[in-house]
Amino acid sequence: MSTTPGPNPPSSLEDELHFALGMVEALTNNATVAFVVCDLHHLVSHINGTFIRLFGWSEQEIIGQPNPIVPSSLWPDFAGQLATHDYAVPNVETLRQRKNGSIFPASESVMPIRDKDGQAIAYCCIIRDISARKQAELALKISEQRYKSLFEQNPDVVFSLDLNGVFTSANASLRRISGYLPHELIGKPVMELVQIDNGDEVRKRFIDTKEQGEPQSIETSVLHKNGSQLHLQIIMLPIMIDEEVVGVYCIAKDITKQKEAEATIHYLAYHDTLTGLPNRRRFNEAIQLSVEKASVDGSRLAVLLIDLDSFKHINDSYGHAIGDRVLESVSTRLKANAVSGYMAARMGGDEFTVLLTEVQDEESVQTLAARLIDSLCLPIPIGHLQLSVTPSIGVAIYPQHGTDADTLLLHADTAMYRVKTGGKNGYGMYTGA
Repeated sequence: MSTTPGPNPPSSLEDELHFALGMVEALTNNATVAFVVCDLHHLVSHINGTFIRLFGWSEQEIIGQPNPIVPSSLWPDFAGQLATHDYAVPNVETLRQRKNGSIFPASESVMPIRDKDGQAIAYCCIIRDISARKQAELALKISEQRYKSLFEQNPDVVFSLDLNGVFTSANASLRRISGYLPHELIGKPVMELVQIDNGDEVRKRFIDTKEQGEPQSIETSVLHKNGSQLHLQIIMLPIMIDEEVVGVYCIAKDITKQKEAEATIHYLAYHDTLTGLPNRRRFNEAIQLSVEKASVDGSRLAVLLIDLDSFKHINDSYGHAIGDRVLESVSTRLKANAVSGYMAARMGGDEFTVLLTEVQDEESVQTLAARLIDSLCLPIPIGHLQLSVTPSIGVAIYPQHGTDADTLLLHADTAMYRVKTGGKNGYGMYTGA
């Protein structure tokens, strides 16, 4: 059995020394760390190729010169560490200086070079440039601090869910907005803890976020811990690690006041501010929708137009404040006579309307009109006064008196004026022009 011979081993002590020096030089010059050897007077005796590339000095510039890589402000500490540790300084993170004067972070350890008696005769600094790592650490720290600030100081509720919809974290705004402390929810399924309106849609958005990896937004309502209703706008963001969704961040903004303001604006747009009854706009929309429905399902509806006969006299005699009280009393009585499919509205001034959407026959409409007259004719006590008004009511029924909203209102108005010219205080059905 034969083997291929390797390189011939050194044959003499001189050859062994030369071989060893060659190995050391090969290792140091091809190392990824910089080496610099100094004697005990801190004069440089050897550097490797990495040192030249990292620090910028050539061998001709630095050999025999004082160690230049330690910034002057750090030299006392460096010299003290050498003396304390007998030139065997464990790895530390420090700052070192290049030929161009720039300072950079470095990881450095010092090893002694000893003679045959074990005495230190030189030392070797082994230096690694850690600028990239320090920059990455700083970037990570800044990112963490930014996230921490956004999370902890965010005025909105910021919370995270795992892929099963279980709370994993929540910021302090959770308590301020919802009444819940974070520890009351963490570890528990969000859909089981908080009563959520349109829960199916919220669940769908959550699934879309984790499966599609794309942000989702939705408005919903939940119950505060005290039982009150909260309106929230929720943004769901996928938590990505190595391009894989591992959870969902949620940012919940309290829009309760905004929704309440919108509801108030909507109410004011469709209701009379004095009486609280639906106004002309709301009534016109309602009758239009009712006519469209009736044209499809064949149902019948009726419009009652009511005008107060003696109201101008009350305004002129007692003033508008008393007149407003009368209008409030009339609206209260109109509400009190409501039946199924009944809507009363104030059209303006002393004119009111009633829309009936569940009309069985003309007799039932006449019965309601008569009941309204009896109710509205009752005395209205205001302080020491006992005031009274009488109504004139005109009635038009769909479809025989009109098949669109405008025609029905016009014919009800025509019927009402016939009542007025015929003596007032009564009701009349539309009978044609």
